[in-house]
Amino acid sequence: MNIVTNNSSDRAMMHIRNRRSQEAVRWYVLTLPTAVGGRDNIYSSKGLDVELSRRKRCGEPLFEYFAPSYVEARKVGGKMVNTRKPLLYNYVFIHASENEIFRLKRIMPLYNLLPRVSVGEHSYFPYLSDREMETLRWMAESYSNELPVYVPDSGRLLKGDRVRITSGSFMGMEAEVVVQPGGGHKDVMVRILDCMWVPLFEVKQGEYELIELNTKGKHVYTHLDNDRLSEGMHKALGRYYLSGKLEKEDELLAHEVLKGYASLRVETDVMRCKVYSLLLPAYKLLVQEEEFERLHSTLRNMLPLVKAVNSRALLLVTLYGCTDSNLYYRMAHELVDPWRDDPSPKRSKALLIQRLHDYDRWLKHEV
Repeated sequence: MNIVTNNSSDRAMMHIRNRRSQEAVRWYVLTLPTAVGGRDNIYSSKGLDVELSRRKRCGEPLFEYFAPSYVEARKVGGKMVNTRKPLLYNYVFIHASENEIFRLKRIMPLYNLLPRVSVGEHSYFPYLSDREMETLRWMAESYSNELPVYVPDSGRLLKGDRVRITSGSFMGMEAEVVVQPGGGHKDVMVRILDCMWVPLFEVKQGEYELIELNTKGKHVYTHLDNDRLSEGMHKALGRYYLSGKLEKEDELLAHEVLKGYASLRVETDVMRCKVYSLLLPAYKLLVQEEEFERLHSTLRNMLPLVKAVNSRALLLVTLYGCTDSNLYYRMAHELVDPWRDDPSPKRSKALLIQRLHDYDRWLKHEV
């Protein structure tokens, strides 16, 4: 009798736990069949939008969902075209209970939960914690703006650069530059990647978009340094993040930066990175939003072209520190973190290592 009683008690407790789990509101992951729509269309949230609108009209309980997207600017047929795409293809995150999701599935049967995960005797549908969802939203915000595509003049392409073909028989495929213009070659000669037969053909300007630069080459640039202003702006950002207000001395320094550098014309990417790394935090501290967004847009377009590693790192660390973007956070760490293995890094690298660490601490992204 005791064994039967214990088994009955265990089953009862398990039933209670399962019921509580089914009623708990969490961030569950829903998917749609890949056959529903094409890769470049937003379908994952369409049905949820319709259901939310109906509930609002009827005064029924609402739910929250998250289906991030982005706008990609691409050059097709010689024209720039904006296309909205899902950031996470065929996935949508919904803040609801299992019971509520199964009620939704009665009217939207194509939505499916991910397969159950079993841990011992307990099984559950995969879900994200509130903290994990907060991180995911932070990451997605990095892509919420339009992602511009720079279409360079063919004369600026180098051997090893990667391009995406935007017209013709190979439209949409990636290729690598094997012959650059010059030396009797008028157009760019490329080879298609990921093809066993590796076709070679010529592409003209307007028939491709640059997606990755060859960074093997090294160039000598003129340096622009002003330690007082550079360190001053960095520390001013720190005080601003920690206190939530702009100190008078930092305001004066930001105005000094704008007065000295806002109208300065520079000729190289290295010099531009140094100047812009002063201007961007100045605009942020002075809440000059229009100027900040204009310069931010310039830097997004400029970033793929910066080949000097230190300059690219300076640009990425500055962008991360001024935008709190997960995209720049990851790119900056990928570039700067390997420098930490050097016991005696050069002064410029040591400075960026420290700045990146400071931003992680001030923006609360320390690992």
